[in-house]
Amino acid sequence: MYDNLLNIADRKVFFNVYEEPIKSTFSGSDMLGYKALIGRKGNEQWPMSVVKSTYRVVENEEILVPLHNQMIKYFDQSVTEEIEIIDRVAKQGNVCLSEYVLPRINGTVETDTGHKTIIGLRFILKNTFNGSGSITLYGGAIDFFCTNGLIRGEYDITSRKHTKNFSVDGFIKAFDDCMLRFNETVTMYQRYADTKLTNTAKVQQLFEKLVSPEKTEEAKRKNTLAERLFAQFTDEVGNRGSNMYSVLSALTHYASHDDERFALRSNADEDSLHKRQEQVTKWLSSNVWKDFTVAA
Repeated sequence: MYDNLLNIADRKVFFNVYEEPIKSTFSGSDMLGYKALIGRKGNEQWPMSVVKSTYRVVENEEILVPLHNQMIKYFDQSVTEEIEIIDRVAKQGNVCLSEYVLPRINGTVETDTGHKTIIGLRFILKNTFNGSGSITLYGGAIDFFCTNGLIRGEYDITSRKHTKNFSVDGFIKAFDDCMLRFNETVTMYQRYADTKLTNTAKVQQLFEKLVSPEKTEEAKRKNTLAERLFAQFTDEVGNRGSNMYSVLSALTHYASHDDERFALRSNADEDSLHKRQEQVTKWLSSNVWKDFTVAA
């Protein structure tokens, strides 16, 4: 009934993190102010990172199990049975991403070309164990036509630091709030779909401003990304029509795909694509994007 949420034993993000003192190779005494983190799952263990002594280890289970229970409480069985769970682990377990896609919670966006897109709900929990960032829960939407994923703005991103006062309660509330705002998201996307664009040169200018706001040599090199985003927009127009939703779709395609047009670097890891989504979120929260949506 809730097997995909309750069966956590085989999921790679569920491992234990142990703390060990760091000994000085010179004196053999403990190095004050720091400790080592060791990962362990079954009979396997591995070194993870060195962090400050005040760092509070928050294992993935401490956050995800309460979220699972909240989903079971919140949703009907027909919803939980179809939740798709995707776990990603990078940097020896120091970066963990758990994505939950809920296809049953959805809405429809239709353009004047007759193209219909099913928008589903998803959550992503990001946890780190090397002091590189806070524990963060992202709420967002996913476009099932081409699996474009989008992390929405600041109101659907909740972060908590690894401190002694950490509590999972904030994430539970964030989950509930995101559920309430989902219909607003679909309504906003439909408004984008209804906003026709006749001057595509402004779309190209938008991409240039988002990618490289400063006119430097580095910015000129970055403009190749702006050109590729515009090419993606042109492809989106072929399906969805020339409207603001096609602009959004070009950005979310970049955020979600490692393909020929937007290939990741050879040294990319499981966190690399997620970082793109964080970048696109910043673009969509910028004044440049807001000005474009008002003027469109």
